[in-house]
Amino acid sequence: MTRDALTNEPPAPSGAHCCICGQWTMAPVTIGYSSPTGPTFVTHRVCPQHVNAAQPCTLNHSN
Repeated sequence: MTRDALTNEPPAPSGAHCCICGQWTMAPVTIGYSSPTGPTFVTHRVCPQHVNAAQPCTLNHSN
């Protein structure tokens, strides 16, 4: 093991927040895209449990 392995920044966590329940998931599934503010697109991802749910996105994507 090298010193750099102990002092470097850890990798960024992979995954995303579920658009329906808001929980962090390590296996996000993309269910759609929207453009709420002009040319900026938002990707809507859900956890595997909500792939077939017919509910609207409840997350605030403005930040």
